[in-house]
Amino acid sequence: MFEATAVANRSVTLSSIIAGELRPLARRIDAEGIYPTDILRRLGEAGGFAHHTQSHGTGPAGVATAIEAMADIGTACLSTAFCTWCQDALVWYLDRSDNPAPRARYLAAAASGRRLGGTGLSNPMKFFSGIEPLALKGVRVAGGYRVTGRLPFVSNLDDDHLFASIFALEDVPERRIMTLFRAGDDGVRLARNAHFIALEGTGTYSVLIRDAFVPDDYVLSEDASRFVPRIRKGFVLLQAGMGFGIARGVAALMRSDALGRRQAAHLPLGPDAIEERAADLEERVKQHVRSIEEPDRASFLEVLRARLEVSWLALEAAQAAMIAFGARGYLIGSEPARRLREAQFVAIVTPSVKHILTELAKG
Repeated sequence: MFEATAVANRSVTLSSIIAGELRPLARRIDAEGIYPTDILRRLGEAGGFAHHTQSHGTGPAGVATAIEAMADIGTACLSTAFCTWCQDALVWYLDRSDNPAPRARYLAAAASGRRLGGTGLSNPMKFFSGIEPLALKGVRVAGGYRVTGRLPFVSNLDDDHLFASIFALEDVPERRIMTLFRAGDDGVRLARNAHFIALEGTGTYSVLIRDAFVPDDYVLSEDASRFVPRIRKGFVLLQAGMGFGIARGVAALMRSDALGRRQAAHLPLGPDAIEERAADLEERVKQHVRSIEEPDRASFLEVLRARLEVSWLALEAAQAAMIAFGARGYLIGSEPARRLREAQFVAIVTPSVKHILTELAKG
């Protein structure tokens, strides 16, 4: 596991929130699609979203602690761990903004959970990999930009929440701007037109942007093509907390099941093996954190390889738990079934397994 840092005094509070508030609500978050706003704010108050900020004093090294906190949350509920990643990603962008204005205005509020929000970079990350076109376009106007387009899925959203994305200028398409948006502003509308097999409680919406005014002090970078390589490792590595949370959670679930331990003693992947693989991967991730802001492609591909292994671990661990529980795990509402559905999300969230394999194939 990742080592504790100077925020260890807050970890007890995080643990108490997870144990006392999140675990009892996890099944309802999954089954009823409850978005855990109050829990997310409480996690923020306890320091759960501030580990990786430069102002906190740990800077990039704090990413390891952020991953550990997310993993702890993910042992109980992947929906909340995913919302935590969305919030962490937003904080990551704000903390490294080229423009001091959005950092001064929103960083402290986002890092403390007073202002919640999402990441909005799924489409741009796919664009930079050549998978799909950039969804947003904008034009320069007095004091900012006018932006139009549609983002299919952005999570950890509600009215007044922030998210970031990237648009291309219509008259200079090779110039791309990364900026904040605020849900509920004129021209920024949330729409829910899809339902998922898991993670329904994550505040996930399509975002319809119609001639929305984006002021200059919302702009994170006037050169997104240069900015993204500086933040993409953090974007990817932070997601490891979700996979580690699944792995640890299902290992604990399997270990707590006396009947399953007896009947599944000869399965190739038991709780000890799951935890050993997770520990090895955690060490690899910590190594990558040390060079998290280096923008070169070679080291980014190594980050993607580690992230790919996190996906396989989550899938295989959750599958092992389902097999160990047998028919008891195949019941609606069972814990192994929930964890399996959640693990599948770890493999499809951007960058998905197929996205990563596409990048690795390019070399």
